[in-house]
Amino acid sequence: MRAETILRRSLLGVCALVLALGFAVGDASAAKKPWENFKFPELGEVHVPDFERHVLDNGLIVYLLQDSTWPLVEGQVLVRTGAAFEPASKVGLASITGDVLRTGGTTTVPADELDEELERMGAYIESGIGDTSGTLRFSFLSQDLGRGLDLVSDVLRHPAFDQEKIDVAVEGMRASVARRNDDLNGIVSRELQRAVWGKEHPYARNVEYATLDAITRDDLVGFYEYFYHPDNMMMAVWGDFDTDEMLAKIQKVFGDWPAGNVELPPFPNEPQQEQVRRVLVADKTDVNQTRFALGHIGMRADDPDYYAMSVGNRVLGGGFGDRLFNEVRSKRGLAYNVGSSAGVDFARPGVFQAYCATKSETTQEALGVVLETVEAMREEKVDEQELNDAKEAILNSNVFNYVTKEQVLTRKMTLEYLGYPEDFLESYNEKIRAVDSDAVLDVMKRRVHPDRFAIVAVGKTEDWDGDLTEFGPVEELDISIPEPEGPEFPAPTDEAVEKGRAVLAAAQKAHGGSRLAGMTALRRKGQATFKVQGMELNAEISSTIVFPDRSRQVIQSPMFGELIQVVDRDTAWAQSAQGVQDLPSSQAEESRLDIVTEPLYLLGHYDAFPVQLLESEEVEGVQADVVLVWVDDQNDKWEKLYFDPQTHLLLKTQSKGKHPFTQAPGIQDNLMRDYAAFDGVQVARTEVLYHDGEELIDIETVSLEIDPKIDDADFAKPAS
Repeated sequence: MRAETILRRSLLGVCALVLALGFAVGDASAAKKPWENFKFPELGEVHVPDFERHVLDNGLIVYLLQDSTWPLVEGQVLVRTGAAFEPASKVGLASITGDVLRTGGTTTVPADELDEELERMGAYIESGIGDTSGTLRFSFLSQDLGRGLDLVSDVLRHPAFDQEKIDVAVEGMRASVARRNDDLNGIVSRELQRAVWGKEHPYARNVEYATLDAITRDDLVGFYEYFYHPDNMMMAVWGDFDTDEMLAKIQKVFGDWPAGNVELPPFPNEPQQEQVRRVLVADKTDVNQTRFALGHIGMRADDPDYYAMSVGNRVLGGGFGDRLFNEVRSKRGLAYNVGSSAGVDFARPGVFQAYCATKSETTQEALGVVLETVEAMREEKVDEQELNDAKEAILNSNVFNYVTKEQVLTRKMTLEYLGYPEDFLESYNEKIRAVDSDAVLDVMKRRVHPDRFAIVAVGKTEDWDGDLTEFGPVEELDISIPEPEGPEFPAPTDEAVEKGRAVLAAAQKAHGGSRLAGMTALRRKGQATFKVQGMELNAEISSTIVFPDRSRQVIQSPMFGELIQVVDRDTAWAQSAQGVQDLPSSQAEESRLDIVTEPLYLLGHYDAFPVQLLESEEVEGVQADVVLVWVDDQNDKWEKLYFDPQTHLLLKTQSKGKHPFTQAPGIQDNLMRDYAAFDGVQVARTEVLYHDGEELIDIETVSLEIDPKIDDADFAKPAS
């Protein structure tokens, strides 16, 4: 009975489903193939929701879309500004201004209080500035509409640009500069932009330590005051509100903001670099593959060739199963990753490019095949299957650009901001469908020019299967990161040199005398506390140094396990839970120089280095004697040693160094406190390391050995 009951209920459920779908029970053909009666809308259709557009008396353009699906009010503000307008000497200014506009709080609500209030409301306000626009996005519950709009207005109209938050933003960008050569894709993309636009073009300039150091709070305020005016803005708001009431509220909080009436320059959309074939190569020795890209200037999306170029690129390398994928990867096995970009952007011309990641040993071969595949697109028509597949793929993917009403609304606003035709969205699908094989061949012939390609390749060049000269004259790319300028020191006089040596002689005697003068090796163990993003991480550390060019450092922590770094005269490597990796050559060389900056070694061997006495400085209430030691003047490697004039003990060292977590360079201060005797020498029991004034590491020395027994096996690189 139970089985029959279950079966009967199942059959009833199926019948109910069929009836609910609107099928006639007696229609046998419909029962067999119900899907044939489904009615699907044509894919890719754009449905523009009903919205209102208003212009306030002060010029602020407002888009409003009422949608009560959720109890939220959300919005976006566009500001006509961008990094395109920042001075070349202060690259990074726009980005920092956009960041701190919000993070720096307002003149009425300090930054931390603003964070806390938004968190209590379950809301957010975010701001930023890119190359060609500034944005501010916000979201809050509809019940908090009044306070939410007040805060949005306050951030836009009364930013405080708190100096502490500026410092945080600058430090974050310094960390990005330090890491910009970590990723092959990032290097190639950056250098291709520079090759196509020109190194000094606003769309290709690099943020550097020097440009960040040149930026002041006054620069941020000036940049903001020039661009942030209501007649230079557009605002879209959507969500759970009454349209008339929302317009009245916006009028209330923004209507009294005076127009700026500032005449703004056009965006710099013309390249500065002549478009000729160039081959640019960067040697990166710490990788086992090559990444290359080749291309030239493209177009804006309002170019009449946009639609045919989009279809042509989809056939060439715009998706899975395209020509580049099939030819370079599937047939020949030459690529980890391969594809192309149509070179279309909305605010400015993009960069048409084809790109590939391949083994070092197949670099030249893969580049040749990519060029051949691009050339073939210019020589014969694509077949109808390729054409139809490409158009269908484009139209299908276009659906996801308009899933929500707010996506359509913000796109409509952005297109007006950029000066696009009013029906651009609505006519897109029709124009893609109209592209035929003749149009694809025509656009490839007219708009793709391999003889004008900039070719950028980055990898371990000694392992390549060719030097790439068959593709054109090769230029060497310098991808090194310029170091920030250090402090300037006075030229040494005979008197300053003599006095400096006298201070060091007294300090050598105070710290250990002959023990230091004859020291060849040092082993130190201690407890360290690392300060990382407001957290503290405890670890055990051990350092073994064999002077002048071997060191082994071990850090043992509960969170990361054991980390080992070894440097000697020939090799440099690190070992962690992820395995063994060679250190980049630049890091290895820097680590070797760091070995001889050990203060006890400098005190024992100061007569091997140029030294001079500088003006005294105060260190924790003591007017210290300051001696400058040039460790390697060719590499600008120096160490300042600060001594107590009474005890002759070391109070502090100062040098240029890399942040241990972000790798951003800066000035490092190491404070020494609480001296004690270890193995016949006087050593600070406590050391505190600061980087550009930020406390990073506290170290307590537990043991120290002079000239310990050395096991060469400790410096041997383990098998990978």
